[in-house]
Amino acid sequence: MLLIRVNCYLCIYLILESMRKPLLLIILLLIALGIRAEGTKEIMPTSLSHGMLIIYPGFTSFATYGCAEQFQLKIKISTSTENIHYGFGDVLDDNGNVISGNTEYRIKDPNGNIVFTGNVPKSGTGYISTHSQAVAGPTATSGSSGGYTGLMYNPSMSGDYIIEFSTSASNRFMFRYFDITVATGSGTKKPGRVWSKSWQFTAQIQNFSTYYPFSGSVYVYSDDQIVTKVNFNNIQPYVFSVTCNDVGTNNTGNPEIDRQSKNGTSVNLLAQYKIFLNDPDPSVYPTGTFGAITAPITSQSFCNGGTNFSITVNKVGKVEMFFDINPLPGVQAEDLKITENVVVGSNTIYWPGTNGLGQFMSNGTVIPVTVTYINGLTNLPLKDPDNHPNGFIVNLIRPTGPSPKIYWDDTQLATGTINLDGCEISEGCHNFSSTIGDGNTINTWWYASSTSTDVIEFEYRYTSYATATVPLCPGTNLVINGNTISTPGTYQFTLVNYQGCDSIVTYTVNAATNPTVTLPPDQTLCPGENFTLDAGTGYASYLWSTGANTPSIVVNQPGTYSVTVTNAAGCPATDSFTYSSSGPGPTFIKHN
Repeated sequence: MLLIRVNCYLCIYLILESMRKPLLLIILLLIALGIRAEGTKEIMPTSLSHGMLIIYPGFTSFATYGCAEQFQLKIKISTSTENIHYGFGDVLDDNGNVISGNTEYRIKDPNGNIVFTGNVPKSGTGYISTHSQAVAGPTATSGSSGGYTGLMYNPSMSGDYIIEFSTSASNRFMFRYFDITVATGSGTKKPGRVWSKSWQFTAQIQNFSTYYPFSGSVYVYSDDQIVTKVNFNNIQPYVFSVTCNDVGTNNTGNPEIDRQSKNGTSVNLLAQYKIFLNDPDPSVYPTGTFGAITAPITSQSFCNGGTNFSITVNKVGKVEMFFDINPLPGVQAEDLKITENVVVGSNTIYWPGTNGLGQFMSNGTVIPVTVTYINGLTNLPLKDPDNHPNGFIVNLIRPTGPSPKIYWDDTQLATGTINLDGCEISEGCHNFSSTIGDGNTINTWWYASSTSTDVIEFEYRYTSYATATVPLCPGTNLVINGNTISTPGTYQFTLVNYQGCDSIVTYTVNAATNPTVTLPPDQTLCPGENFTLDAGTGYASYLWSTGANTPSIVVNQPGTYSVTVTNAAGCPATDSFTYSSSGPGPTFIKHN
């Protein structure tokens, strides 16, 4: 970005000085306009760097004949007066050896028609023999002294042209150098016109044991027109595909799960954003503005536990809502984040009323919520990135602003780490070893900018549903919620709680039976003689006329004794026993 500003300031200064130094102006403008090629210069910054474009259909179908739109390598043409200049270095096999056979390629117009077919040159026009030639660009363009003699295609219409390669001669191959430059008819370069949604690069390896670093960079153009630059900062992959989106490694609608790194590489990544080798040409890809929440957020709760939130914003984008359900500091399992698309004006976002564990909550629970408007939400999911000792460096390019924080969640992987607070280390964030990156899909994400509301609180409302099973003993009635029930069946009663929501209880009334209890026959005993009364075992409760609640009691006085037993259903049974005396009590004899 600094380089672009310097160029602009230089151009303005030279224009002001043009009246007295016209020749110098022309020379310096040609130098300033010629500093950008598109290709090797961005992914292989020096001649000692390791970074090449690779065609490897076993990994993805990037830039192959007939590939899906998300894998196409495209060249934006603004007007039919612009030309496509391009060239390639040696075509190499897996071991870095030059492939002897021909490598066919073709160009398609914006309507998908094949407008040119040829073979990648091995010498002469269109052949790039050195790194410096690739960096300088095609000699037919301004300021490309020391460059290569390029091939040129003159488009007949504006739009996205496609360049793609045949894989019939080899399963995979890579270009030692490559360059694709769009320029005006007068040779003025137009950087930021070459893009794909799924670039495929290689940093090469040595004997499948030493992984070289990849120090290239790309520019991501999000759907809300925010440009961020990703410096791969010497990541060490073999072959890797670069895609970006606003969801992560999956698209289930659950942001916390979708943005997690995943085991293995058998995930279908969403290739959503355009990815460029240079800052996308602002004349074609305009700079977005940061959106914000522009009115107080209101809520309307329903008795099913759900709540509608009314959120007003001034730009199409995304909002993230954080429900701090567990009051403990930090993010807990019960807490919840949801992300939704919003349009300009008022938006209604519905929350179904369940926490992060999918559970409903108690009526009257007060839940704090923070709403954040997200600008330039970008996920960078990489399949099989192997090893990254340094982490990524991400800078905000357009509109201007501070570098975004970097986030990741590798907790689904053995020894994986997590950072949901955001990393701001200028030397790089989210480094990982091959234990994490080899054979897995690693995701990193950032926001270009975000604005959050103060915490708002709302009271949870919920219609509760309950069931109960109750027995009905013979000859009795039940009174439930003021209703008398005398026959078995199913009954539903509805109450209204203090929030105006229903509490609905369904009762199943089952017919029960009374127990039986039999005490011994009445007995005539000598006065004071002990007698044991046993009601038997297996009852739920006992109550004797003496107040005892044991299965048996001992009596030794005349009278009538009774016991009431109840079974598990609560139904009672009663029996009695009469103790009679056969004569007077004993006489005490005195001895002198």
